[in-house]
Amino acid sequence: MGLGHAAVAAGFRVRYFAAADLVETLYRGLADNSVGKLIDSLLRSDVILVDELGFAPLDAVGSQLLFRFVAAAYERRSLGVGSHRPFDEWGTFLPEHTNAVSLLDRLLHHAVVVVTEGESFRMKEAKSRGGGRSPNT
Repeated sequence: MGLGHAAVAAGFRVRYFAAADLVETLYRGLADNSVGKLIDSLLRSDVILVDELGFAPLDAVGSQLLFRFVAAAYERRSLGVGSHRPFDEWGTFLPEHTNAVSLLDRLLHHAVVVVTEGESFRMKEAKSRGGGRSPNT
């Protein structure tokens, strides 16, 4: 979210999607045979941010649609992807190994990878209000 806000402040057009919402949108385009036009429309933004990739497994069609989107954005647009899964676990939510490898190949080619650790800001905020306990306590 912070990356998106900074991009907007710098004058870029930004789109944000939860991964499940993006795939659902692409499915709707598939249903009426407009997925290519839909992808072109989404890629009018300078920066596309896809968050929560890997929270829910994708079926073969959803995985192919996501790959088609990433392939269309490849070397044309800035694409940010957020996931709690390390790369070696992407096969757990993408049904075909070759699809996971091809997707990662395009995403990582020009990527800056940021790995974060520790508690989320939401958890820290909840604890500061006295509303959350650490799982270890």
